[in-house]
Amino acid sequence: MNTTNTMNTTNTTNTSSSFFFLALALLALAVRSDAAPAPSPAASANGPVVLELFTSQGCSSCPPADQLLSKLGGDPKLAGRVIPLAFHVDYWDYTGWHDPFDAPRWSQRQQAYARAFHSNRIYTPQLVVDGHSECVGSEEKEVLRRVRDALAAPPPGRVTVALDPLTPDGHLRVRVGAQLAKTVAQGDVDLWVAIWETGLMTPVGAGENASRTLRNDFVVRRLEKALALPGTAGAEHTGEIVLGVDKRWKTGALGVAAFLQDPATLQIYGAASQAVR
Repeated sequence: MNTTNTMNTTNTTNTSSSFFFLALALLALAVRSDAAPAPSPAASANGPVVLELFTSQGCSSCPPADQLLSKLGGDPKLAGRVIPLAFHVDYWDYTGWHDPFDAPRWSQRQQAYARAFHSNRIYTPQLVVDGHSECVGSEEKEVLRRVRDALAAPPPGRVTVALDPLTPDGHLRVRVGAQLAKTVAQGDVDLWVAIWETGLMTPVGAGENASRTLRNDFVVRRLEKALALPGTAGAEHTGEIVLGVDKRWKTGALGVAAFLQDPATLQIYGAASQAVR
């Protein structure tokens, strides 16, 4: 635009044009103010994305990944958009420190992912994103890139989770629902329910992290299958499961995650989570 040349003229036509464009600008502002506010990124984004970190207190490379998982889980911009889960594997126990949160079952889960990915790599810290991609769990830029990629497309399934109050004898009734908007598998897909605990502090007495006090968040305490449903688009399937809660777990630090997973490919098609009250 020849803005300078236009401003140097004083004819009536230019003055009229200025008033005309000013009126258009004011009208545009009025229309914008009357319109509905734009949705927030959290409200309009897809997800949530399930982040599974395979970690161990016996591994000196794992604390940075544990801290990153805590950071992602506590980021207000990602609230409701990511579901972090920490699975502590048991194959680091040979270093002399027995991770109090590890279990052979979590190591077996990681091995199942290696088979699904056609890989012979079993390592920590490994982050699996929505059951279909993996990376080193401490590499923040790569982790964030994979989270963004996972959030770019709407999940094919919708999952709901609701919790009854924890009973005095330590039982938690979880009501779940799942529905697929499109066909994802020829057979059934499984709806899993996990209980996680956060804010766990451990003084480590041996191994690669000896003499350190480690914080672990979103530690998976239990993982149970609630129901199976056809891998085809259709009506919502609902069910419930009652889970025992160990008295040693801190009730105010517990949460429940539910996710829909293909038993063949291990891809996750939808998820939901809720804190225990």
